[in-house]
Amino acid sequence: IRHVRDVRTTVKYQIATRGKTTTSKASFSNDVNKILNDPRGWRADGIAFTEVKSGGSMTIYLANAASMTSFSRQCSPTWSCRVGRNVAINQTRWKYSTKTWKAASGTTLTRYRHMVVNHEVGHWLGRGHSTCPGKGKKAPLMMQQSKGLNGCTANPWPLKSELNPPRFR
Repeated sequence: IRHVRDVRTTVKYQIATRGKTTTSKASFSNDVNKILNDPRGWRADGIAFTEVKSGGSMTIYLANAASMTSFSRQCSPTWSCRVGRNVAINQTRWKYSTKTWKAASGTTLTRYRHMVVNHEVGHWLGRGHSTCPGKGKKAPLMMQQSKGLNGCTANPWPLKSELNPPRFR
């Protein structure tokens, strides 16, 4: 795979689960690794990702919806979230996406999974939310696409304008 930028930094991460999950941890781990190292994602910003068994700087959880608030009061049983070093992917969203996503043109569950992992890891990298730049334009990855597209088209990957030197927390 040809990458836009050479690796500038490597992020070591762990995969974990929280609460009762029905998705295989191995399957989730495999999907997350492919998403994080896809040349269309944060890898285009010179960031490589390596899964480790322990000691990583980020933990990516597949979490049962009922356990989402255990990460923080700001996390909801409805959505995925990022708190400190933890990226929490809501298993309900992982398995079904959202009504908004399903109703949009050109969307699939696979593309939703790409978007939600990239979006929440984007928060871990220090990126904040953005808004739709105009009707019919690609949604910025850091727009809350799970909740609405506001005239933009669904997009699971960072736009070129969202790529810049990482700001780790």
